[in-house]
Order: sequence, then C-alpha cells, then structure tokens
Amino acid sequence: MTLRTSTAVALAALLAACAPQEVPEVVVEAPPAMPVDVGVGEGDPADLVPAPEPGQRDRRRMDIDQLDATIQRVTGGLYWRVGDVSQFEALSATLGKPDYADSTNEDLAPSLLFQKFLGDAAGSVCGELAQVDPQRAEGDRTLLTSVTAEATIETDPDGVEANLVSLLLRYHGRTLEPGADALNTWRWLFESTTHVSADPVAGWRAVCVGLMTHPDFYTY
Repeated sequence: MTLRTSTAVALAALLAACAPQEVPEVVVEAPPAMPVDVGVGEGDPADLVPAPEPGQRDRRRMDIDQLDATIQRVTGGLYWRVGDVSQFEALSATLGKPDYADSTNEDLAPSLLFQKFLGDAAGSVCGELAQVDPQRAEGDRTLLTSVTAEATIETDPDGVEANLVSLLLRYHGRTLEPGADALNTWRWLFESTTHVSADPVAGWRAVCVGLMTHPDFYTY
C-alpha cells in the first residue's frame, strides 16, 4: 500500500468516526387515565347544587306619620296630644322627621329617644282610651271588645281570653286561639295589674301600653 493510499484510508476512517450516530427513538407512553368518580349522576350537574335559601328582609320601624295613623286606627281615633296639639307633630324634628329643608331622609332606627317618646305616647293614649272606651257603644269599643269594665279572670275567664285575642289581632295582627301560649304574658299582665290596682280597666290600660310599645306594633 502506497503512502497516498494509506492516507486516504485513514482519512475515511476519521470521517466515519466523526459522523453523527443515529439514536434510536424512545417512545414514552402516557399512563392510562384513571376514572374519577365525582359523585355526579345522570342529568344536569347544576340540578345537584342546593338552591339558596330565600332572603329575608330586615324589619323596619314605622315612620312618625305611620305610627301616628296606626295609633289612631287601633284606638278609634285617639292620638298623642297635649290639649289639641299633636305631640308627634310638635316633636317631629326631634324624632327625626325630615323637613325637606335641612333633611330629606327620616331616621328609622328604633333609638332610645324613639322608645322614650313611644312610651310617653302609649301611656297618654292608653290612659285616655281606658277612660273613654267604657262609655262608648258596645260596637264602637276598641279596648273592651269582649268584656265589661268589671270583668276579671275570676269572674269571666272566657271573656278576658277573648278580649286578649281581639287585642292581639288589632295591635299586632296576630290571629290566636283562646288558650294559646302566646297569650300567657298578656294574661299575666292583665291579672297582676288588676290585682294590684283592684281595677280591671287599669289592667286593660297596662295591656294597651304593653302592646303599643312592643316591636310587633311599630315595626313591619
């Protein structure tokens, strides 16, 4: 072999060594998908979501005009007054009624000031009602609708019970049956006041004040 031939052979071997080697392709298979049970059966999944509970509006206090009108309605036309001056009108600014000059929105929070004036109004109106209602014709009465002015729990338990039912409906819009547990507080109030004062009408006056200052009367 000549020198030229040896050189050519060596060069060919060197080129073969430097040529890129073919790498066999490796295929990696993905693992089989595992079934996932999410607990949803046939049908629309949205049907399985519980419906939200219906919303409930917060109770609101009556405004002064509504309160005044309601008191007149349940008492047969009586209103909180000194002489012939309506105290709800005289104290309207203090009670937060808008004058549409300095204020346009009425504060309807059942504040301590509101509670104080409502107590004054109830005491005044119910006191007058206790005086005039026994003098009214039987069909015009709003306090003694089912009893006489002399009736007590001992002398006329059914009449007292019926009168309480009538007052709860008139003042709070609640329809109750005689003997209902919801009457216990009002029965006790009438009975205890009557016992202390020896005057059933004073007992009904106390019931009137209690009903009028109760949240079920001035909120809706």
